Amino acid sequence: MDLLTELENLALGAENENSTLKTRLINTHRPTTQLKARKRDYTTTYLVKLEGPLVRELGEASFCLINGNTRLAILSALSDYSPTFIRVNLADKRLSNYSMSPYLGSDIDPTLPHHRAQCMDQMFLPAQNQYPVWYFFYGTLIDPETLAQKISLSELPVLRQAAVKGGKIKMWGGKYKALVDGPSSAIVDGWAYEVSSEGEEQLRYYETDQYEVVRCEIHMVDSGEVVKGLTFRFIDD
Repeated sequence: MDLLTELENLALGAENENSTLKTRLINTHRPTTQLKARKRDYTTTYLVKLEGPLVRELGEASFCLINGNTRLAILSALSDYSPTFIRVNLADKRLSNYSMSPYLGSDIDPTLPHHRAQCMDQMFLPAQNQYPVWYFFYGTLIDPETLAQKISLSELPVLRQAAVKGGKIKMWGGKYKALVDGPSSAIVDGWAYEVSSEGEEQLRYYETDQYEVVRCEIHMVDSGEVVKGLTFRFIDD
C-alpha cells in the first residue's frame, strides 16, 4: 500500500462516525497557553480535517497535511475548538538537495557552509528518490526472516556485514535498540541491505515516527568499500 492510498484510508476513517473508528483519531484538549514543541513534533505528520458543512450525506471532506509543530500552534490558537487530527505514523524522510542534511553524527553540522553545495550541479547522495538505496540495520531488522517479512520478499535477503561511524546505541523502552547521534569516533556494527522504493516505504511504517531517515557512510566489512547510504535514527526528545 502506497502513502497516498494510506492517507486516503485514514481520511475516510475520520469521516466515519462509528465509535469504533473514532478511536483512531487523536483526542485533543483545549489549552489556554502556548504548547511547547518537542523534537519529534517537527518530524511527525498529521492530517487535519478542514471543517465545514457537507453538501450532502456523502459529500467530500478535505484534509491538509501538517507537521506536529503546526498542530500545536492550531491547538493553542483555537482554545474553544478541537479540530480532527489523524497521526500519520511514518518515519520522516526529508533528504536535502543542497546540503548533507540530515546526517548521522553529533560532530557533524550539515548546515555549515563547507557541508553545503558549492555549485549548482553538486549532488548529495543518496538523493531523496534514489533507488535502490543501501540501508544500515542494527536491531531486529538484521534478522533475514524479519526483514523479508517486513518488506514482503519472496525469499530470504542476503545482508552484508557493515558498520557506521558517528552513532551509538541506546535502549528505548527497556528492550529496543535505538541508534542516536554519537561522536565521529564511535562505531556501530550491523548489517547492510539494498532496498527498493516499495521496501523503504514499508520499513518507514515499521519504524514509525519515532525515527527519521538520515544519511550515513556505510563501511562494508567484506570488501572494505564505503558506500553512501541511509539508516533510521531515533528521535530522542
